[in-house]
Amino acid sequence: MSAAAAGAPRVVGFVCDWAVATAGLTDEAGRLHAHPSVVLIRVPCSGFIRPSWLEDALRAGADGVFVVGCPYGDCLNREGNYLMQERIEQLQRRLQRRKVEPERLTMLAHGLHDREAFLADVAGLLDALGRLRPPAPAAARPAAPARASAEEGGS
Repeated sequence: MSAAAAGAPRVVGFVCDWAVATAGLTDEAGRLHAHPSVVLIRVPCSGFIRPSWLEDALRAGADGVFVVGCPYGDCLNREGNYLMQERIEQLQRRLQRRKVEPERLTMLAHGLHDREAFLADVAGLLDALGRLRPPAPAAARPAAPARASAEEGGS
């Protein structure tokens, strides 16, 4: 990671293939040139993303996660962006119950040529994440179920 990104929040962004065009905005590893602490992962449609992927990114150490879909009402795959927005709202509520700030997760909607607006939204997310406390290492992890074993006097 570059020196410029060393203190910046680490963020993972899932970007629909039909949303903002990222060609020329990223390096070969998928990091944004303007914000090297942000890694982008391209997906066929925002509706394709499973909420567990977003949770996994947080568990793996990301300070925040975002999804970029097509502009609302203009999804190539009919309603993938609306579906993802609902999933994100549900996941935000679930994270909040675990004492994880819901602001760590967001949905963006941009067209292919909305590069400047996209970069401005990412900068805004980075600013917002920078104002939050660093996440607790296990904050986004669901509690593991307790298991009794024979060694613990189970039989």
